[in-house]
Amino acid sequence: MIADTAAAALFSAALATTGWLYTARRARTLSRKQHTVSVMLQASFNSEFQSIYKSMRIHIRDKTIPNPLTGDPELVDSIRRVLNHYEFIAAGLRNGDFDEQLVLDSERSAILNIYDGCSDYIWSLRNDRKRMSLYEHLEWLSARWNDTSSRPIKSFLEWVRQRPFQGARHNHRKTVAG
Repeated sequence: MIADTAAAALFSAALATTGWLYTARRARTLSRKQHTVSVMLQASFNSEFQSIYKSMRIHIRDKTIPNPLTGDPELVDSIRRVLNHYEFIAAGLRNGDFDEQLVLDSERSAILNIYDGCSDYIWSLRNDRKRMSLYEHLEWLSARWNDTSSRPIKSFLEWVRQRPFQGARHNHRKTVAG
């Protein structure tokens, strides 16, 4: 009788704890999605950001991004602002603050094209300032999304952690001529 009561109490406590953990996880997931949508919508409806992005899009497509030190200051400022926006999103994804699937579904091509088109620009900045951490989250995200190999165990562990694994930081590359 006492054993049955103790077992029932333990079972009830286990169920209550499981329910609490599920509710907390679900609330975190929904909060992360809402935050992601807010940040993405803010950029989408910001006419200044859209105009800046539009002015540099052709340079990204044609890979004619100027040297950050000698290029047109207005264009260089536009590039910096767009890169900073996407670096912020990449850092949020890397730290588990944004919903990766939502960003992947809506911004994947833009982010990959921006990083690809601006990689020499980024490396010029890194080499000039001797700071290999400039735009490192954007580089990490580009490498992550370009990696098409399937890793189900890694994906499962990231799901459990509710954030991606960090990966290597501060990659080094030789000076880019330019």
